Amino acid sequence: MFDYDVAVVGCGPAGLMAATELKKAGISVVGIDKKPDLSKNIRSASGYFITDQEMNGEFITLEPRGKTTQINYTKCGFSVAYSGTLEPIHHSHIVSHSQKHLQITSTKKPLFHLFNPTRWLSDRYQEAQAAGVPFLTNTLALRVKDCADGVEVTLRKNGITRTLRTRKLLAADGLQSRIAQGLGFNRGRAFFGKGCTVEYEMDHLDVPFDRGDIFIFGEKNIGLSAAVIMIPSMRSQTAYRIETLSPIPAESASKIIEFFTQRGALSAWFKKARLLEKTGAIVGIAESIKTPYRGNVLLVSDAAAFAECLYQGATMCGYMAARAVADELSGTNGFANYTNWWNSTFEWNRNPLRMADYTKRSLIFRFITPEELDLLFDRGARQPLVAETMEANPYDYTNALVDYFLTLPDLPRPLIEKLKIMRTADMGTWASLVARAKEKMAK
Repeated sequence: MFDYDVAVVGCGPAGLMAATELKKAGISVVGIDKKPDLSKNIRSASGYFITDQEMNGEFITLEPRGKTTQINYTKCGFSVAYSGTLEPIHHSHIVSHSQKHLQITSTKKPLFHLFNPTRWLSDRYQEAQAAGVPFLTNTLALRVKDCADGVEVTLRKNGITRTLRTRKLLAADGLQSRIAQGLGFNRGRAFFGKGCTVEYEMDHLDVPFDRGDIFIFGEKNIGLSAAVIMIPSMRSQTAYRIETLSPIPAESASKIIEFFTQRGALSAWFKKARLLEKTGAIVGIAESIKTPYRGNVLLVSDAAAFAECLYQGATMCGYMAARAVADELSGTNGFANYTNWWNSTFEWNRNPLRMADYTKRSLIFRFITPEELDLLFDRGARQPLVAETMEANPYDYTNALVDYFLTLPDLPRPLIEKLKIMRTADMGTWASLVARAKEKMAK
């Protein structure tokens, strides 16, 4: 006797999408999540959205519909509604430790779009409710037992423990997946690092640059040899999300942002600032799980991923996972088909070097010295980085930047060699850099 056909553990963008699609297909499904409110984003989420270029095997287009937007996944063959508009961003900035500034501009095609993560999540939750998906909120999935004929899920809510029996289970419980760990998926898996990301959303900032994201490096700016990123917020034209990543505990990341906004060399930008929201997350980087299923359990999106799939990728995973479990229930090899799709779609699965490419942007400052960065900016002032179209997805942004640096005149030979190494670095190189940075911060 089963309580439901399918349990979906974790109701972020992947889990909500999967649950909705399953319910629409007439499959009995329940969503389970430890959060009390499934319509609100509570994790650090930058708001980047990559369109009109292929990324992770998908080509997403936007179809404006007045005050709303239809998001088209042209390869997977589905669309979702977004109850707002997305803002095109044509500029990106980098600020060095001595406040030197490099601007990257794409004049015709946006580098990326901005969206509101809470709005996206709320849209998916409302669709799930309209479809009739039941949810168990404030509920922790303690254990999952894969049985011959189904799955047993041990749950706890308000100190009370109960067990559900379902035919299949989708684990969409994120990068630190309790289910993946409990079922042994992590055995033999390479782990590259773990840290805390903290994000402050603030309004009424006085930023002197064209609207775009801003990477800021250096001890004079943020108090440590680390980096902060500022991403424009959809709340207003003077609002930004200020985010940083640090080793655990999260207190380190908060101290970086507080120094940056209150005492750093750029603190004048924040004289009139008003804090809107704080969010955070534990972020782990590990080798992707190439076979994300065992028996009756399928790991979905971040639960099997090298790094965050982002909202757009997680939603895609949820849609494909729903199709997979529907096929399984009808007697075909849906989980195997999902696995083939997973490995042929996400770039870090297709090519291990793309794992390093995905993380390079946040690690530049650990590879290039402040003096070298200033030199590159001085040379770049004579040769601005402006193009009609430029792709700025997480895999290619830093490689494009390094390629640009390598075209600059009169660079010292050691710096050229360092840039070439950076261009082709693998995860072993980056892991050693992170380890050295942690040692430096600990001293």
